[in-house]
Amino acid sequence: MQLPQVFEKRMKQLLGAEYGAFYEALCTESAVKGLRVNRHKVSAETFLQNAPFSLTPLSYTVDGFIVSEDAQAGKHPYHHAGAYYMQDPGAMATVAALPAELWEQQGLKILDLCAAPGGKTTQLAALCAPNGGAVLANEYNAARSRILAGNVERMGLANVCVTNLDSKYLAEWYPAFFDLVVVDAPCSGEGMYRKNDLAISEWSPENVAMCAVRQKEILENAEKCVAAGGYLLYSTCTYSTEENEETVADFLARHSSFRLCACSDAVVAHTADGMDISGGKCPALVLCRRFYPHVSPGEGQFVALLRRDGDDRNGGKLVKDAAVPLGKTERAAVDTFLRETVGCSMDGLCLCGGNAAVFPLREQTVFPLPPFGVVSVGVTLGEVRKGRMVPHHHFFMVYGGALSSKCLLDLDDVSVACYLAGEEIAVDPALSGYTSLRLKLGETAVTLGGGKAVGGRLKNYYPKGLRVH
Repeated sequence: MQLPQVFEKRMKQLLGAEYGAFYEALCTESAVKGLRVNRHKVSAETFLQNAPFSLTPLSYTVDGFIVSEDAQAGKHPYHHAGAYYMQDPGAMATVAALPAELWEQQGLKILDLCAAPGGKTTQLAALCAPNGGAVLANEYNAARSRILAGNVERMGLANVCVTNLDSKYLAEWYPAFFDLVVVDAPCSGEGMYRKNDLAISEWSPENVAMCAVRQKEILENAEKCVAAGGYLLYSTCTYSTEENEETVADFLARHSSFRLCACSDAVVAHTADGMDISGGKCPALVLCRRFYPHVSPGEGQFVALLRRDGDDRNGGKLVKDAAVPLGKTERAAVDTFLRETVGCSMDGLCLCGGNAAVFPLREQTVFPLPPFGVVSVGVTLGEVRKGRMVPHHHFFMVYGGALSSKCLLDLDDVSVACYLAGEEIAVDPALSGYTSLRLKLGETAVTLGGGKAVGGRLKNYYPKGLRVH
């Protein structure tokens, strides 16, 4: 690996005597593959006991593991079923840096401001779901926002609204609203050198400076959304102090209601302190955390946890809920479909992108939907055609275990590969109508997808864009 000379000089100044160990890890060792079990579908303990490949637990998060490169975990049927998410250990630790008691809060409202491809979004959503929390996951890039929505679907999550917006709109529409705002900021990507050769070729001091300017702008919008007593979690996958400690120090200098907090003990134990680049003016910067490849398994990462102290600031007026209700015909078709498949109707029904969706948390947590830029909301149930519902993949991934018609398959059943290739498969002739395909995982099962069972055959509803050939 040929490192940029200016980058090498910077890192030598930053690390001093540790630079040799850093260089050795960065340039001679392979990138580490991480895997986070989706606790929304299966416990880490159950998955570890039944995993089809060897796993090494990460000590700072019960759901995180290191997996070998030759396991090809990203192509496994369990991955298609959303049993886990391929995620860098450092990226997992960003969310693990938050205080554990946060997840005990009822109706937690979270904004993930730079959310694609969805690692942190799905991690946050799974953590807050048991107590009725919801996540607004925003991605500025339209194509990446669709990838984000796809990962939310695969993980079977029902408590996420995906948007494609400039952060300035969210600052205007959701003043002092969220209990947690996460900013995994676009950065120069120095921490990704082992994984992405492009990060090296595109690096320059000018790009670092440009990223720092953009990060400060995003943080200015993000802080407006943080409720009194709420948290702001800032992270990058780079080493430069300009994008990390200097950006945090600049933010604190302009926002006296915020203070730096200590990250969780488990994360502190596996990271280096932040750099006090303030000359003693902001000694709390050492509370920031730095992931280095010679210190912890994984790629480069920076984390800063800030909290807004309780104040009497007026939150302002929230955006008016722009959810579009179902029409009479659509509502009748959806109600009939839900009664036939899961045995009951649901609250929080609305239209999104021409599809019927359900997002009950919109009403339960007073979570208003924005007037435009919504990519997906809650669970995409499907499309009403000629008075009948045609279910979406997201419906099966969320409610597959609750469907009255289910087909249970062993992992080594040839039907698994056939289904993922988009083929019809043979099923029990007793199965009828919309049916979920469930994959055994120890004593439990995870949903792979669904289809329509007729006469012992399952018409395949697995999305064409996801099929494996």
